[in-house]
Amino acid sequence: NFSDAVFALAITLLLISTSPPSNFEQIRRFVYELIPFLLCIAIILIIWHEHYIFFYRYGLRSAKIIVLNTLFLSLLLFYVYPLKFLTRLILFPIARLLHDDALLGSLNGIIATEDVGDLMIIYGIGAASVFFTLMLMYRYALKLAVELELNELEKFDTRVKIRTNLLMGAVPVLSVILAFIFYGSWLAGIIPGFTYFLYTPIMMIHRRYVDRNRRNFIDLQRTEGSNEL
Repeated sequence: NFSDAVFALAITLLLISTSPPSNFEQIRRFVYELIPFLLCIAIILIIWHEHYIFFYRYGLRSAKIIVLNTLFLSLLLFYVYPLKFLTRLILFPIARLLHDDALLGSLNGIIATEDVGDLMIIYGIGAASVFFTLMLMYRYALKLAVELELNELEKFDTRVKIRTNLLMGAVPVLSVILAFIFYGSWLAGIIPGFTYFLYTPIMMIHRRYVDRNRRNFIDLQRTEGSNEL
């Protein structure tokens, strides 16, 4: 319940700086703001689902998992504002595409070009830390496989979750490295930003690899079970 309350607070923080529109121009701008808001919600829900699945599967209540979970929730709250700020930059190409001078005017001064690299570094560190903490939680669960009475398939799925969160955290780390490499250049925002598009091919390849190995693992378990009979 406490963890869900923190996720609810994280979503509230996305809206806390949004004031009710007082004229039609502000209503139109509010509609545009809905795009980055929904994107933020989607990302937070993905993280929430991973967190929910972990406690649903293992139900751990030890002191170590409380520490890791507290760290995870603290990082999540830190992660919200860089996420909101970064997704709001999506409005720049939208405003230019629609030739919306009012929207462009509201975005002017939001961030200087030379500061974009710093934003990518802050966001990348936050994102990587969230997923690496989840990875540590799954590693801890795997160490307690005997106490949790995990069968071989459940241990296999736990290892998959460890690798998945490692990959999810590795992409932001790569983005941070590139931001440092191109620091001070106009490329410091573009190249690290496009790095996040690697998620799609990486996770697709990983999912196919996992699905194939999981089927093979299940078939092997069935074969061994039949031989024992």
